[in-house]
Amino acid sequence: MTQPSTATPQISRSDAWSHYWVTGVQHSCPGSFSANYTGRIGKFWEDVFAELAEQARVLDACCGNATMSQLLLDSQYGAQVAGVDAVDAARVDPHWLRDAPEQVAARFHLHPETDVAAMPFAAASFDLCISHYGIEYAGAPALRECSRVLRPGGRLAAVMHHADSLPVRIALEEIAHIDWLLSDEGLLACAQALIPSLARAGTPEGREALRSDAQANASRAAFNAALQAVKTRIDSAHWADVLLEQRELLMQLVSQVPHLGAAVAIQYLEQMREALRAARLRQQELREFALDEAGISRLFESFDGSLDRREVLHFENGEIAGWALVATRA
Repeated sequence: MTQPSTATPQISRSDAWSHYWVTGVQHSCPGSFSANYTGRIGKFWEDVFAELAEQARVLDACCGNATMSQLLLDSQYGAQVAGVDAVDAARVDPHWLRDAPEQVAARFHLHPETDVAAMPFAAASFDLCISHYGIEYAGAPALRECSRVLRPGGRLAAVMHHADSLPVRIALEEIAHIDWLLSDEGLLACAQALIPSLARAGTPEGREALRSDAQANASRAAFNAALQAVKTRIDSAHWADVLLEQRELLMQLVSQVPHLGAAVAIQYLEQMREALRAARLRQQELREFALDEAGISRLFESFDGSLDRREVLHFENGEIAGWALVATRA
């Protein structure tokens, strides 16, 4: 393990997303599901890209790590694009750009930490605005701004979270897992209670003293019970990724406490808590900003143009993936 930071500030919305995107992830859905750019979703975007004119300018709004920009520029239609500007409020870090061919990188312009509701572009600058599980988080102000920067007749194409979708159900379950992990009876609290005893076990004298330490024995029993509770939750979960990941990280930490010492181990544990809180915030937002049909209608009242296409997209297994939407600027 690398040395932990001594600072443990509360995670803001901006930091929660920035810390997430800087890892290079490709999408905003929970880790238990990743089928975001294939099947019917991929076909939707292929149809959108096929209508691009030569030398079109494209805006990737609420881009995250700009996977949609990569998808476009790597597609058969990418060569006819004059340029792609990708905008996100977070400190994004598209790892794909590091290995992108020069002719691709030269036509891609990233604008991190930029408000999508106040973008640094002239009016009528773009022929197409795209957003994949993104612009719904920014809401009506972002739709108004996209109207401003699209030329008359330009299009806005988006895949947005659906209130009854599989990603939303995954997020709800993972929120429940995180809440348990962070609770007073959860795995992290039981580990913290055990850490002082494990640190004492780093010396022969400490190990001998622990044999008759009732509090240490009780902490060990509580931790073992929490491990059993994790196993029970994993066995009954539909999506157990966060439980499996946290259990693995915690067992690694527990094994190293005698070498790290109690203070350093507790710093690591607090970093795990902060990461879980950030994950919970992201998944709660996924749930909150997912839209039903009425929500779509309200959102597009802010767009200066017509909503030409609205349909429900499904994953290959039949589960709802999200909304597919295409609007035309007046």
